[in-house]
Order: sequence, then C-alpha cells, then structure tokens
Amino acid sequence: MLQETIEEQQRDLRWHRRRQRAMTPRRLLKDSDELLFWVEECLVQEIRIVPGWLVARLMVVLRHAHPELPGRLGRERRPEQVMEIIYDAQAALMAQACKNRGPAEVIPLFARARERMLRQAATF
Repeated sequence: MLQETIEEQQRDLRWHRRRQRAMTPRRLLKDSDELLFWVEECLVQEIRIVPGWLVARLMVVLRHAHPELPGRLGRERRPEQVMEIIYDAQAALMAQACKNRGPAEVIPLFARARERMLRQAATF
C-alpha cells in the first residue's frame, strides 16, 4: 500500500514537471519577458553585444514564435535590434495564445432552470 502511494506521487510529480516544461505560447511569452529584461540590462550596462548564453535561449523562443524570426536575427547581436525582434516574437506568441485558447465551458448555476429551458427549447 505504501509502495503504491509512492509510485502515485512519483507519477503525479513527473506529470506536473512535464506540464511545466511544455512549450505553450503563454510559457514562451514569460520566457520572452525574461529575455527582454536581460537585453534591457545589456543596454543599461552599456554592453554592445548580447551575450551568447542569452542568444541561445532567445533562439528557442524565436523558433517557436515564427519560422522567419531566427533568420531575421541572423548574426545580429546589438541589444536594440534584438529587442525589436523580441517584440515581434511576443506579438506572434500573443496571437498564438489567443488562437489556442478556446471559449470557456459555461457552468450552469441553476440546474433545474437549465433543464426547464432545454425542455422549452425542445418543444419549439
């Protein structure tokens, strides 16, 4: 019994981790916000070229946002130009997030009233 509980907890933990790592448009938007922060820090610190570790993370977001964006980045490493590309990626990700999200399911507050309405609709 204890072993079953341990296995169930491990299964739930794996499922939770997998769900957190999923590359959804909302997750990618969060990542792009963080990347934008670091690129802005490059501007504040007067760093002329965006660091390589940042570009590697940026390419992941750009590939998922739109297929043309990694090509637009190319060899460009100036923070101002990189920020513009991040803004374009965010616009594409916002459109994807809106498209992926469907309408919410309506939960009836008054079940009897709903049943009565359905019966009335069926008689017409």
